[in-house]
Formats: sequence, C-alpha cells, structure tokens
Amino acid sequence: MSERPTRVRYWVIVFAVALAVVTYVDRVSISSATISIQHDLSLSDVQMGWVFTAFGLAYAMFEMPGGYLGDWMGPRKVLMRIVLWWSLFTAATGWAWNFKSIVATRFLFGAGEAGCFPNVTKAFSTWLPQEEKERAQSIMWLSARWGGAFTPPLVVWVMTRVGWRHAFELFGGLGVIWAVLFYRWYQNDPLKNPKLNSGERELLQRSALHAEGHGDVPWDKFLASRQVWMLCWQYFCLSYGWYFYITWLPKYLRVGRHDAD
Repeated sequence: MSERPTRVRYWVIVFAVALAVVTYVDRVSISSATISIQHDLSLSDVQMGWVFTAFGLAYAMFEMPGGYLGDWMGPRKVLMRIVLWWSLFTAATGWAWNFKSIVATRFLFGAGEAGCFPNVTKAFSTWLPQEEKERAQSIMWLSARWGGAFTPPLVVWVMTRVGWRHAFELFGGLGVIWAVLFYRWYQNDPLKNPKLNSGERELLQRSALHAEGHGDVPWDKFLASRQVWMLCWQYFCLSYGWYFYITWLPKYLRVGRHDAD
C-alpha cells in the first residue's frame, strides 16, 4: 500500500493565488492614478480612454499565442519571462512622459499579462489531479477579483507617500520577486521535485495521463456550438461592467459624483 500523499502539489496553488493578486494589482493600479496621470501628462479623457484600450487590445491579441508558448516551452520558462516582461512595463508606466509613451507602455504591459492565466492553467493540468483542478481554478479567480478589489485603496495609500510614478515601480517589483521564487521552485514535470513522496508521485502520475496534450483543435465544432457562443456573450456582458470598475470608476467617484453633489 502506498504512502499517504504529501501536499507539495498545493504550492502551485499558492503561487497561482499570489500571481493572480499581483496581476490585478498591476492591472488595476492605473485606474486609481488616472487623475494624477492626466494632470501630469496633460491627457484628455479621450486620450486616457485610449490608454485603457491599449491594454485590452494587446491582451486580446496575445492571450492565445501566450497559451501556445506554454504548451511549447512549459509554464516554468514562459511564466518567468512574461511576468518579468509585464513587471518591467508596470514600472515603465511611471516613466511615461507623454500620450504616445504611456499608450505604448500599456500595450506592451498587456501583451505580457495575456499569457498569465493560460499558463497557470497549464501548470494546474500537470501538478494537480483531475478532482482538484476545478477548485484550484475557483480559488485563483477569486484571488484575482480580490486583488482588483483591494488595489484602489492600496494604490491611493502608496501614492500619497511616494507619488504615482514610484508607486508603479514598487508594484513592478512585486512581479520580479514572484518570478524569481517561482522559477526556483517550479518544475514542468512535478515528478522531478524531490519532496514528493511515493503516494503523491503515484497520484500525479495518474493525472499526467490526462495532461499529455491534445490533437488538432476542432475549430469548426467550437464555432458552431451554441454553448460556446453563449459563454462568449456571458463573458462579454461581465467584462463590459467589470472593465468600467477597473478603469473609470475611481475618477467617476472622485470627479463625477463630487460635481453632482
């Protein structure tokens, strides 16, 4: 009879939760700094809207390529590199000097963040047994939303002490710390981790049989599926409201509601 499995595999959830929080701190921080950024860079509301759009456009363009990179190179190298990439451009947001520079910075930032969640999902597929993957995804997505929720007061607190430019540098540093720790701990093949006992190795070996990869993607079936289109519509509606909350809401509360009162 094999040993009772150790719980080394749960560290991949810990790293995923931490990354989800960092992702949304870096993503949402610009909304709380909007008024200061517009003032210092002389940006109109329309121009600031393009700054927000640059991130979303890059995210849409690079999410699937980022996922393919994870399948090809493995999450260890890809996550380390893209987290360092977007952390650099998080910090670089604080170095922007005009409209074009901040649009370019946020576009490059979005290109890096786009590969985050596909690669974390890939890591779950090899590090967790089938029955634990759904719960891990739920925990990760809840953490991302909590990251978006507590970021505005965090950014305001940091900005009042160091200014918005240095605040982005500090937030960029969070990703660098995560990338270094993750790269040192994570292995694409969990069986290479010496801390797994025989019970956990057996558990993950069974899971690996379901994570070997897949054949050609049946795009015709996906595009003809009513369920797929309903999911897309549902997420579009969710994102329509959600992206207002993580972009314009802080300025609306500080300027629009104040003027109304």
